[in-house]
Amino acid sequence: MNRITHHLLEEGEELCAPPSIIYVAANSAAVKNNELSNVETLSEGKAYWMKNGSILSPANQYLKIYMIEIADMKPEEIRFTATEPCKINPILDELIILQNSKSFLDRCNFQAKLWKLIGSMTEVQPLDDIDQTINYINNNSHKHFTVQDLAAKARMTPVSFARAFKKKTGIPPKEYVLDTKLKKAKELIVQNKGINIKDVALQIGIQDEFYFSRLFKKREGLSPTVYIKKIQNRVAVVSQLFLQDHLLSLGIQPVAAPVYPSIFPKTNGVPSYLEKPLEGTYLLNAEKTFNSKDIMTVDPDCIIKTSLHHGEQQTLTWMKNNQVYSIDFQSTWDDYLEQIAHFFGREEAVATIKKDMGQLEKRAKEMLRGVARSGKWAVVWVRNEEIRLYGSSNHACMELLFQTLGFEPHQDLPNSGYISVTVKELLDLNPDKILFLWSTKAAVDKVARHPEWNQLKAVENKDIYVPSSQEWDPWGPLGRKHMIEGIISYFNLDKTLLYD
Repeated sequence: MNRITHHLLEEGEELCAPPSIIYVAANSAAVKNNELSNVETLSEGKAYWMKNGSILSPANQYLKIYMIEIADMKPEEIRFTATEPCKINPILDELIILQNSKSFLDRCNFQAKLWKLIGSMTEVQPLDDIDQTINYINNNSHKHFTVQDLAAKARMTPVSFARAFKKKTGIPPKEYVLDTKLKKAKELIVQNKGINIKDVALQIGIQDEFYFSRLFKKREGLSPTVYIKKIQNRVAVVSQLFLQDHLLSLGIQPVAAPVYPSIFPKTNGVPSYLEKPLEGTYLLNAEKTFNSKDIMTVDPDCIIKTSLHHGEQQTLTWMKNNQVYSIDFQSTWDDYLEQIAHFFGREEAVATIKKDMGQLEKRAKEMLRGVARSGKWAVVWVRNEEIRLYGSSNHACMELLFQTLGFEPHQDLPNSGYISVTVKELLDLNPDKILFLWSTKAAVDKVARHPEWNQLKAVENKDIYVPSSQEWDPWGPLGRKHMIEGIISYFNLDKTLLYD
């Protein structure tokens, strides 16, 4: 139990102190047998952590101290800075009154004010490098601090700090601070049903809600009021598929959505094109069993759910009477889009999205004509020790490449799906061109060490293509657009023509 006591010691008087924070309010004292410190003298205006020590009042003087007993204190994690007694003593006296009150509200105020006081007495720890500064900013979005404050913590001048910070992150520290605060603001809005704008502003260290609204609109392109409307439906996605792609395309911000941290470790578990749109959304690790309690913390009104890869062991027992929309496996990206749009009455938006996508695909096909019709193609994924050869249909990526964008498939490809092959079997097929999707250069290099590799026609003619395609996922409108742009960019075509 936390407790404060006040002690006035006369000349030569000794006080045995239990484990506690000792604040010296007047004069100084000698110490003996303090197990946690070699401190021999306690000075006026400073606080110390002591354990099983004795305090001796000085000769010819009285000693005034406050003893603050804190439950579960970890003394190795705290250091104190000098604080003026004229500022601290009245607060401590007020806390003593509050702790002795029979009022429940007073006792609550005592706890809150006590921890606030200890925080104000705690020495500001210097930051050793820019990485520590970044962590400090990320973990303290509720605080108000300036670039000068951060520079002081890093023991640098503001100019040199700003230069080092921008070199590390690519943006000035002030911009990084604001970005961090707005990310936290979106998280508060999305994950806390009914929260108001004023409370959001206060929780990110901004006192003026109108300034916060202007800042939010300037940096996000829409006001926080409009942003709140995007989550009116409060939809959680429980699936191994990125169905949040479809929701975002329809103007709906999901309150919870799946991610794959091991596949996309640098972008919060999602492809880069979904990272910014999903700021604020509660991220569910799809590599593990979904926990219904985690999902319910964001208070969804409805849930979009697909069959889960781990079968019945992942069947969720919902803790509330929420509406669950179950979606079966669909053969095309727009089938998913139409089903999800139907749930929320957004059918008109589907027509616009499909029209825009059709125009994009048409322009891309024309731009890729020379590449796509320059030979017979095979698409391969080197995955662990397996070489997968894909068919020309019944797969979103293959459908996009072969049916939509006009790449000419080798006549002996599987009809659909994929098969596992060896390098020798790939040589028997001997396509003109090989496109390696989702494959790392290291994995392809390993296959290339096979003795029959150099006999492939595509190798002899230097028609081996290994784009950075880990994010190519055309099952949603945003992913489909991203993949088309990636293909155009990889083959060094003029990407701006897509939007003429």
